[in-house]
This record gives sequence, structure tokens and C-alpha cells, in this order.
Amino acid sequence: MLLTSIHVHNILNARINDMYNVLVVDFSPYRDDITSLFRNNGYEVAVCENAFEAMSKLRAYDFDLVVSEVELPGDNAFDLYNYLNKNYPYIPAIMTTDKSIDAFFDKIFNEGIGNVLKKPLKESEVLNLSQKLITKNNIFNITNYLKDAVDTKRIRIQGSRQIQKAIAAVIRQINEWGFPIANKMALTLVLNELAINAVYHSHGLTLEKEERRPVQLGENEYVDIHFSHNNGEYAISITDYKGCLSKMKILDSINRVIVQENLITKASETGEDISDFVTETGRGIDLVRKLSGEYYFIIKKDVKTEIILIFSREGAAAPKMQNNSSLKIIEDNSET
Repeated sequence: MLLTSIHVHNILNARINDMYNVLVVDFSPYRDDITSLFRNNGYEVAVCENAFEAMSKLRAYDFDLVVSEVELPGDNAFDLYNYLNKNYPYIPAIMTTDKSIDAFFDKIFNEGIGNVLKKPLKESEVLNLSQKLITKNNIFNITNYLKDAVDTKRIRIQGSRQIQKAIAAVIRQINEWGFPIANKMALTLVLNELAINAVYHSHGLTLEKEERRPVQLGENEYVDIHFSHNNGEYAISITDYKGCLSKMKILDSINRVIVQENLITKASETGEDISDFVTETGRGIDLVRKLSGEYYFIIKKDVKTEIILIFSREGAAAPKMQNNSSLKIIEDNSET
């Protein structure tokens, strides 16, 4: 079995008699596992092996979601995504791959692809993501991503000087819940970067951040850190109430970091001076995807941004750099 099973639950029980239609595009043996996963959870599934056939099916039938392998015979998934974006922009898509997404992130960035999952897929992750991309319902709040969450807590931040104490309190509580965190420095670094970005960038205080000036947010302005757990996982979210982040800003930040990393690698071989090209831009977002077990960027334009991190008990002991990270962005651009 290629799928990695973790406490899978049927998230579609409320809509079991009103099935969503999914188009699975994959020529590998993994196609059968993905198809079974969706069918066993109440979806209608159509299957094809290449982009040309997928385009034909899109013209003939109504679909709620497209799930496609990146590498396809003939036209690849990026051609399919381009076609989908131009002709059916209302249909969300998830790309899947068994390779590191960094190897082709330039194409992800150019096409504006927000969701790429690494094989083997976690069943609960792909089901949860699919349901939220289709319905845009219950997209915020860690309790909608962490099954059977208990003891949910919140810390509210209204100024930059509160960030370090808030993060220390979160990590202390996670330890008290019984989750080992061997590499506290890595987790602290991720949370610190996210909280700083939420306090400064989301509130238009980029200059103050660059000048490393402490700030106090205005009246009724704040950033929330929520954290919760179940028997096997804990989750942390950072929320701002500005909604300034966007899918393309996230992709641009990650792409800049990858380009920089490639330049640094090249410079180490050639001795070229690249100091003018190295910045801290995008570091926080890049750390999320590299150090988190499971994560989501969730955005309601001009309203709210929430970044959710989920760690399993098995992976909680030592957050470490992931060479095969996925990408998950749920963006609601509706006016209501």
C-alpha cells in the first residue's frame, strides 16, 4: 500500500449523498490508490492517464477538483494546470509528485500553483485539503485540521516585545502536554519568524522590521497564537486579521529563497561574490515548509491569514529540514 495511513476519518459524512466529482490524472500504479482513497470517502472519481485526455474530460463533465501527477506522458501537469486556469479557474487543483518540489519550483511559481503534495500521501491530509479547497467551508481554526483536538489555548500579541515570551509559553505548554521537542531551537525559530511577520509585515510595518525597531500595534489590532493537541499530534497557528498575504506572495517568497540557495551553492563552487543577492526575504515562509510536519497557509483576502503547523508525536521530538516538503495554500478570494 503506497498511502501512508494516519487516523483517517470520513470528513464527508455530512455530504455523503451529495458527492463531489474528482478527476484523477496519473499514469503510475499509484493512481489506483488515490482513486480508492477518494471513492472510499464518498467522492465520484473519473480517471485518466495524460493531460490531453484530462482536457477532454474537463470539456465533457463537471468536476469539483482535479488531482494530477506532475509528470505525465506528453503534455505535463503544468500544461494541464495552465489549461485549467484559463478555462476553468473555479476548479481547484492538487498536484502530486514523488520528487522534491524545489527541483521544479520555478514552474510552480510561474503557473501560480498553490497545492503540491508529496507522495506517499497522508490520507487525512489530502482528504482535509480536498474538502476545504472544494467547499471553502471551515478553512480557519486549528480544530478543523486536528481531529479530536482538546485543551485549545490562545495567546494574544499586541506588540513585538511580547513575541519571545509568547513563544516560550507555547513551547512550555507543549512539553507539559507530554510531547518531546528535542530541537526547541528549530521550532522557536519557525514560530518567531511567523509571529514577527504577522506583527510587522501584516500591519504595514516593514520599515520598522528592517530597522529592528520594537512596535506596539494600534487599538483593536493584534496577532493570535492558538495551540491544541490530541493523543498523537499537536498544532500551532499564527493568525493576523489583515489578510494581506496571498498565494502569489507565498510562492514568490519561497521562489526567492530557492533561487538564493542555488546561487549560494554555485558560489561555493565558483567563488563568485553573491552578497548583493542574499537577503532574509521569505525566510519565515520557507522555514514553515521545511521544518513543519504538516502545514497550511489559509487566507481570506483583506480579512484574515492563518498559518497552521501540525506535528505528530513521532516527528515532534526533532523538527528537521525536509527535502521533500509539500505545499498547501487555501485561499478564499470571495467578497463575502
